[in-house]
This record gives sequence, structure tokens and C-alpha cells, in this order.
Amino acid sequence: MTKLSKSYSGSMQKAPQTLLYLLLIVGISLLIHLVCMASADLLVEEAYYWNYAQHLDFSYLDHPPMVALLIKFSTSIFGTNELSVRLTSIICWLLTALFSYKLTRLINPDAALYAVMLLAILPFFFLQSLVITPDLPLLVCWSASLYCLYRALILNEANYWYLAGVWLGLGMLSKYTIVLLGLASLYYVTTVPTARQWFRRKEPYASVLIAALLFTPVIYWNATHQWASFLFQSTRRFASTSSIDLHYLLALIFIFITPLGVLGLWELLKKNTLPVISDTVNTKRFLRIFILVPLGFFALFSLNHEVNLNWIGPLFLALIPWLTLLIANSPKNHALWLGTALSLLTGYSSALLIATFNTSELVQEKLFIKVVAWEPLIKKFHHIAQQVEAKTKKTPVFIPLDNFPIGSELSFYQTKFLEKGSILKSYPIAGSHLFGLDSLMYRYWSKDMELAGRPLILISKELWRFDLPEIKRQTIEQSKLKKVWSKGQGQGVRNIPFYYQVVQMKE
Repeated sequence: MTKLSKSYSGSMQKAPQTLLYLLLIVGISLLIHLVCMASADLLVEEAYYWNYAQHLDFSYLDHPPMVALLIKFSTSIFGTNELSVRLTSIICWLLTALFSYKLTRLINPDAALYAVMLLAILPFFFLQSLVITPDLPLLVCWSASLYCLYRALILNEANYWYLAGVWLGLGMLSKYTIVLLGLASLYYVTTVPTARQWFRRKEPYASVLIAALLFTPVIYWNATHQWASFLFQSTRRFASTSSIDLHYLLALIFIFITPLGVLGLWELLKKNTLPVISDTVNTKRFLRIFILVPLGFFALFSLNHEVNLNWIGPLFLALIPWLTLLIANSPKNHALWLGTALSLLTGYSSALLIATFNTSELVQEKLFIKVVAWEPLIKKFHHIAQQVEAKTKKTPVFIPLDNFPIGSELSFYQTKFLEKGSILKSYPIAGSHLFGLDSLMYRYWSKDMELAGRPLILISKELWRFDLPEIKRQTIEQSKLKKVWSKGQGQGVRNIPFYYQVVQMKE
């Protein structure tokens, strides 16, 4: 951040207060990040990806391996705790900001630091960087790829095709959706007359080859696992639904980049342009294509498929440079965006305070029903397992009846307790695929576990799961169905019940 501010300070001498405001905005955003990351229990997705890191592999059923490598790196140094798991998300955010800054600086140096501000406040980038998911390394690779492709396509610096291939390949190791950048590049080269020369050059083909070589670990894993990940993504993501999600997609756009950002997007799509852009026509066309090609894909996809809320966020990295130009060259836009930044940071801070100090069960139910205090809940289940072991003289096995959330939290917090010395042993976890349910990677992680004769602790949030015919057919009840109440994070307000039952597999 010091390097960025130094390089920008020359152009900000006439307005040092603006530089101060920008640094203050970014600083407050980072402070909120650190508080949330250190104090909040892991989301179920984060705990699941932490389990990736405990079972390092070339790929996984539902994602490539990059997020596992990042978590393994940070937890190997700082141990098993929430901040350690999430630490690389801040690093990813900083790298994303760096490449967005560098891209904006190529277009207009006077606007570059605003790119960092926008990444610090816009809802998608702010919320996404609070946690560690595959989207964080994807954002880095997307931002870096845009920077390299701009230098290759607009500035005609051929060597940047090779770097683009590296970043696209690393992006494919993060999340498959970065392939849309390749599609946008192909569209640009095909439709822009001056760019068609690249079809006759070796650099774009070498870029594709580099990306493919970096992606080979995922191909290898799929080849040795009956192409499970590719089939999972294709059949699951492309399964048609009866509903149209286009309105949901449009709502996400307004939420992710704010109405002011949507107005900026409209300005980009209009025919008129700002005179301050270097290489005006090609630059504006570049930004349009690298926004509209991915967005167009998701818009068509949403007509008969479900759209996940985090899918479209990365494409707005191509909008960031344009928004910074609007801010830097219009006093009105400058004032509006500073006001928006203040409002958003106030909103984020207020949400954090409410979540931390709320004592109302109604507020918990309406706003924070999914914000479970997992650490004390897992302590309760661990104590239940100890009681079962003391009674049966056998080590019980947890079998959550969902696909990954409960098992992932059980695994993470038992390991955390072990490192702290608050428990002496952790209890194994098997997947619900044993009863014909989906358990994602737990199908592979627990496939060799011996369950015959051992007490099994079934856990679920939903009562109906205990009555599934496959469970009734395969198990013998060893206890009545019992309830454990979870609490919300913060003040420990009562939240939702979890149910458990001890059973044993029939011989």
C-alpha cells in the first residue's frame, strides 16, 4: 500500500485531502476485515476447504486445488485457527488490488488509487474477501489476466501473452469460470480488425498451451477418478430448472456494484466517451468486451438455470478502471463515490456490531439464522461422543446426514481443540453417502473406514433425514432421537436445533 500511495502522491499534490480520504477508507475496510476474520467462526464452506487442505490432492470433486494450497500454507505456519485459515484471503485481496491498480494506471495514472478504494468498499469484493473460498485466488488470477491481456491486445506487447497464459492456468487451478476470460479474448481477437493479426502469431497459441499445462493436475485427477469433477460440474451446473433467474442476476448486479456502479456501467456502454483515456476506442472496447462476454454468458445461463451469487463478481474487475475514470474526472462523481464509500463502511460496521452484541432471538432468527456458533456446538457433540464411548467401550463415528457442513465443522474444531489441549482425542467422521445421500469429498475421504460393530452418531438439522428408508434398512437404533440447541455467534442467542441419534450398522 505504501508503494501505491507513493506512486500516486505526485498526481494528488493538489488534493492531499483526497489522498488522505482514500487511504482512510482502505484502512477502515482492512480493519473491519481483520476484526471479522479473527472473531467469527468458520463458515461451513471455509471449514470444508480447510478439510481440502488436510487431504491435499491434485484436485477435488467440486473445485480445483488452489484454495487448499493457500489454506495449507497459512495454517502450516500459524496453526489451526480461524484467522490462520482466512489469512491468505487478505493476501489475495492485496494482489487483486495491485493488478487493478496497475491496469488502471496504464489507462489513466491519475485515477489509479481509486481502483484500490473501489475494491475495498464494493459489496462483492468486500464481502468475498472476508472469508477464504476458491473465489479469492480466482480474483487474483482474473485481475492479473486482465492486466496482461490489456498489455498484449491494446499495447501490442506480445510477451504478455505468455504471462496471460500463466495467470489463466493458475486461474483454472482456482475455479473453472476463468475460462470465460479466454472466451472474451477469442471474441476480441475475432471481432476487432486490428487484433486479428494475433491469429497469425505464435504468442496466443503458446498462451493457451501454458494454461493447459498448468491445468494438467486437475486433468490427471479427473482421469484417475472417472472424470468425476468434470461430470459433477457439467451435470450439476447445467441441469435445467423450470425457473428463470434473470431477475435474480440483475438484482445481484445492483447489490454487488451498487446503483452508482450500475450507472457507471451504463456510461461505459454508451457511445460517448471520456477524452482522458489513452487509446480511447480500443480501451473502451476492451473493457466492454471483457465485461459483456462473461455477463452475457451468465444472462443466457440464468434463463433456465440457477445462478450462484458469487459467479458474476469477478467480471466487474474490468469495470473498475472505468469507474475510477468517472470518479477522477467529475467532481460530482467524486463526491457521490466518497459518500457511497462512507455509507457502505458504516453499513458494514453496523452489521458487525449488531451481529456481535445482539441479544434478541427475533433478530437472530430474521437476520443471522445461518450464523451458527460452531465452536461451542462442536464441543457439545464431542462431549456426546465421549459419553457414547464411555458407555459402549468403542470409539464412535460421526455421520452427519448433510453433504458437507456439519462434518467439516466437526473436523476443524476437533483439530483446533486438540492443538489447544482442551480435548485428548478427536472422533472420526464418515460421509452420508453410506445411506444414499450426497457427501461430496467425504465419499472419498471416508471410503476405507471400518464401521461394523461401532456406534454411529447420526447428526442433522432436519428431522426427516432420520426417517429415510435407507437409514432404517441399514441401521439398528441404539438411542432415542435427541435435540441439541445451537447458539448464534456474539452473545450466544439461541438459534436452531440440531438432532442426533446413536445407531449401529446391521450385520
